[in-house]
Order: sequence, then C-alpha cells, then structure tokens
Amino acid sequence: MAFSPQDPDEPITQINVVPLVDIMLVLLIIFMLTASFISTPSVPVRLPKSYTSDPSLPRSFSIVLNTKDEVFYQGKQIAKEDLTNQLKASAATNPELRVVLSADDAVTHGKVIELLDLVRQAGVTQVALGVEKP
Repeated sequence: MAFSPQDPDEPITQINVVPLVDIMLVLLIIFMLTASFISTPSVPVRLPKSYTSDPSLPRSFSIVLNTKDEVFYQGKQIAKEDLTNQLKASAATNPELRVVLSADDAVTHGKVIELLDLVRQAGVTQVALGVEKP
C-alpha cells in the first residue's frame, strides 16, 4: 500500500493498523504458551528424587505407571498389550522415538523393569526414566 504525503491541515483518513497487529501477535504468543500447558496431560504420581536429573529432554512420549499398576500413555490409560502395539506403530513411523518412563516411587522395581521390557520389545531404544529434583 503506497502512502502519499499528507497536508498537516487535512484530517487523518487512514487507519493505522500497526498497533492492532502488535496486540494480536502478543495475544497469539500468550495463547500458544497457555495451550502447551493445557494440552500436557498429567497423571498424579510421586516421582523419585534425583540430583542429577536433566529437565531439558527433547520432545518425547510419556509412559506413567502408578501404584495401582495402571499404565498411562500420553495421559490416557492403556492396557499393557495395547501399549506395545501403540509403541510399535509409533516406532515404525519414527525410528528416533524417545520415551520417558515415569513410575511412582512406591512401585516395585520388578514392575518398572517389566514395563521397560515391553517398551524395548516394541523397538524403542531411547528410554529415559522420569525423576524430579528434590
């Protein structure tokens, strides 16, 4: 859009949309940030503590095991047999698939190893254990 010089005595007849665009971009950024917080599913578990944990993991899928021996994949409860099939399908499309395995600290070591074995059987080799800093 070409602008012509305007005489100072003439009234302003054009709308300046730059402030409107600035406000809309700020609102877009706010909505994008809050949407990422809302869409992240959460299963209430008490994670074990670790001083050497690294919170800067790349995008990955989450598997959670709670004290009732229920498995949650991406925030939705799933049977262990279905978990293997789901992971196989995901690993087929993405060979660099990463999984974060989080288990309540009251869950026995054997249950965690059993779930880890199911993940490995599905062909997923990049597995991290979910912990939180004390």
